[in-house]
Amino acid sequence: MASLRCSSVVCVVCLEKPKYRCPACRAPYCSLACFRTHRGDSAALRSLLLNPHLRELIVNLDQGDNKAKLMRDYMQEPLFVEFADCCLKIVEPSRSDES
Repeated sequence: MASLRCSSVVCVVCLEKPKYRCPACRAPYCSLACFRTHRGDSAALRSLLLNPHLRELIVNLDQGDNKAKLMRDYMQEPLFVEFADCCLKIVEPSRSDES
């Protein structure tokens, strides 16, 4: 990953210029508030990934021949939808989550 001096590196929560990195995953963040948000999101995702059924779905999707069909099918599974929502919240937080 680029150093924090690189202009393309942004906080994983608010997209501002970061000053720090997460000690666990090295993700850049700019403040204690953003770190707490990141840590909470990471904990939620980690908790979901402990579920063996979800892990099986992810492996099947990764190894499947028709990924589009599998994705449509899996999006009917509440656990997979919760996982997808958690990932999206981390990757692209909504403005209401940031305040």
